[in-house]
Amino acid sequence: MATYSAWLVILLVSYPPRLIVAECDPNRTPELHDEAKLHQDVLCAYNSNYRPVKDHKSTVTVKIRFALKYISFDSLEETFNLHSWVAMSWKDEFLTWTPSDYGGIKEIQVESHEIWTPRMALFNADASLYPSDSIYTTCLLDSDGTVTCVPHMVHSGICRTSLRRWPYDVQNCSFYFGSWMHTGQQVNFTFYNTRPIVLDDYQNGPGWKLLNVTNEFLPGAYTCCPNSSYPMLKYTFMMKREAGGPAAIVVIPSMVIVLLTLISQFLDIKDYTRLFLICFSLFGHFMFLTEIGYDIPKHSSDTPIILLFVRDSMLVTLTSIFVTLLLMSLRKRVVPAPTWVVSLNRVVNSGPGKYVVFTEFDPSESNDIKVLTGESVSDANIDEKARISADWLQFANVLNSFVFIVTFIVYFILVCVYIPKDD
Repeated sequence: MATYSAWLVILLVSYPPRLIVAECDPNRTPELHDEAKLHQDVLCAYNSNYRPVKDHKSTVTVKIRFALKYISFDSLEETFNLHSWVAMSWKDEFLTWTPSDYGGIKEIQVESHEIWTPRMALFNADASLYPSDSIYTTCLLDSDGTVTCVPHMVHSGICRTSLRRWPYDVQNCSFYFGSWMHTGQQVNFTFYNTRPIVLDDYQNGPGWKLLNVTNEFLPGAYTCCPNSSYPMLKYTFMMKREAGGPAAIVVIPSMVIVLLTLISQFLDIKDYTRLFLICFSLFGHFMFLTEIGYDIPKHSSDTPIILLFVRDSMLVTLTSIFVTLLLMSLRKRVVPAPTWVVSLNRVVNSGPGKYVVFTEFDPSESNDIKVLTGESVSDANIDEKARISADWLQFANVLNSFVFIVTFIVYFILVCVYIPKDD
């Protein structure tokens, strides 16, 4: 029995069953229904290389409607990508028929490569990419010759960015569409009468929010060509950066380093705490510039004002370091103060300026009133040294208060001018 089964398997492998297929008669022609006959008759002897007009002086009017789907914008490379469904409609004088001759069919579908289609070019396209102006889709053809194509198209163009108010910047990017070679008298691009721009299914791209889209028809009349025109369709996209993340990285730390510089001017100068804090603030400026350098676009038509704020804040902090060193030097003076210093102290203490002087450095550990040796010193000498030290300390208080007020005013102006705000 086993031998019989083995032979059966060998026979099945050697002679597999074959399907019986009826041979087709080469003279047999397929039966065409009305739609197939219509396709055959309409496209018979059709030439898609020329404009679909019977009179070469006639103009082909192409209506355009953009249904926006998605937008991506790269501010570093200054490239703007637009994903959309582009509805195109025009009339082809060679693609007409009488519906009653074909079973009442009023419209059919044809492939775009089988018929003439307008070549709409983007004039400010990104040259690094292949700017194809051909469409490949299925079009709807009416009996009166009206052709409607809705291809999915991606346009990549150049958009010059303005980053002065980064990260709360608003960008205006414009696209210019038209025929690359045909004049307006040959192919005239225009908008749909209703809803030339559709935003029903639009989704914002990463980091940007679309505020508004406007369209404008440019007649394209030039002095070089008085008898011809080259019209263009202009679309302007207004976009706002989603600044929540960049603001947390840039704007808030900018205010923190400002507070460090201001707070340091309240500290006493008898030890090095104030000097250490203000030097740390200066170091923070350098670290801050290094970190935000990866986030702020550095190559643009204008400089972000937040960088100008950090630059000026560094200068203010460096000035505060020099002032701190000067105050530490004044505190250690042992020579009598000049007359103008004493007069200034007297004027400030006797007038309304005393309400402005809010700092008071502690003289308890001043070297001017310490007896560092075992030598006997008279009370008169101690009083004289105390008076000299008091004059210099009072002058240091006046100078420090003045510097703080000036620093506060400077920072207030810098914040109002250079810190961008979300409108």
